Amino acid sequence: MRKYSQITLEERDKIYLYIKNNKSLSEIARLIGRSTSTISREIRRNSCSLGYLPDRAHSCFENRKAIKSSKLDKYPLLKKYVLTKLKEDKWSPEAIAGRLKHHEQIGTISHESIYKFIYSPEGNKMKLYQHLMYRRPARQLHHSRVKRLLTGAEHHIANRPEIANNRLEFGHFEGDLTFMKGSNSSNLITMIERKTRKILIAKNDNKSAIGTICNITGKLKSLPQGLVKSMTFDNGGEFRRFASLGLMGVKVYFCNPHSPWEKGSIERLHVSLHKYIPKKSDIRQVTKEMILEAENKLNNLPRKVLNFLTPNEAWDINNSQTVALAD
Repeated sequence: MRKYSQITLEERDKIYLYIKNNKSLSEIARLIGRSTSTISREIRRNSCSLGYLPDRAHSCFENRKAIKSSKLDKYPLLKKYVLTKLKEDKWSPEAIAGRLKHHEQIGTISHESIYKFIYSPEGNKMKLYQHLMYRRPARQLHHSRVKRLLTGAEHHIANRPEIANNRLEFGHFEGDLTFMKGSNSSNLITMIERKTRKILIAKNDNKSAIGTICNITGKLKSLPQGLVKSMTFDNGGEFRRFASLGLMGVKVYFCNPHSPWEKGSIERLHVSLHKYIPKKSDIRQVTKEMILEAENKLNNLPRKVLNFLTPNEAWDINNSQTVALAD
C-alpha cells in the first residue's frame, strides 16, 4: 500500500498551471501521480474567489497544520514540565510560561499555547481543565480575544475611495508579505500600484510591526513625494504600526479578515513573483540582487490589462501626467 504524503508546493504550482491550461481533474491527477479525489479536495479546500493560487493554497495548508500541531507535541521534555507543574504543583498556565523563561534549556511556550493544549482533544481527554482555578470544561471567551479590525472604521476598505477601487487614479497601492522556506520570520515585502501594476519588493528580516513598517516606508521614500496616495493591507498584526505612513500623507486601509479578493492584485503578484524566486527557495539565500532582478523582470513584462504595455511604461506615462497636472 502506498504511504500517503501531503501535497507539496511544487505540486501545487503544477496544479495551478494545469488548471490554467484547462486540464480536467482526472488529467491533473494522472500527470502528478495523485488520485482524482485528492486533487478535487485540494482545489475545493484551498481556493478563494480568485480561483486556485498555489501560494495562497500552501499558506492555507500551513495554517491548518500549525493549528493542528501543538508545540508541546514537538518537545517531549517541555510537555513533561508543563504537565507536571499543571497537575502536581497546580501552577497556572501564566506561572508555567513565565517560569520557563528562567529555564530556557527546557524550552519556552506562551500561556495561550498552554491553554489551547488544555482545551485540545488530548487535553480534554486528560481532563486538564480540572487543574485550573475555575475548572471550566470549556474555555470562556473574553472580549479581548474577539477578532476585530486593527483600527477605526475610517481605515476599513469600505471607505477606500471609488476612484481607487476602480483604478481610475494613479498612486493607490496594495501591500503584503510572502514567506518562503528557511525561516518562519524573514519574508519579502511586496507592494503593487493598482492602476499601472508597478511592483516594489524588499527583503524583510522579521515580521515585527516596527521592522515591517520601516522597510515599507524606506522603499516608498524612493518614490516622488506625494505620489503614494493610499496603501491597502490585510489585518495582519505586522501592519499595525501604519501610523508612519500617515505621516507621509498616505491613507491606509485594511481588508476584512480572510478576504484575499479585496486585494487581488497583490495575491496575483505572489504567483508571478515565485516564478522568478520560487516558493521553495531558502529565504536566507535570497540576495538583494535576486530581488532587484525579479522586480525588473516583472516591471518589464507586457500585461494584457495594460494593453500590452509594461508596468514601467504605464508608470512613466501616469507619472508624467501627474507632474504635468501639478505644473
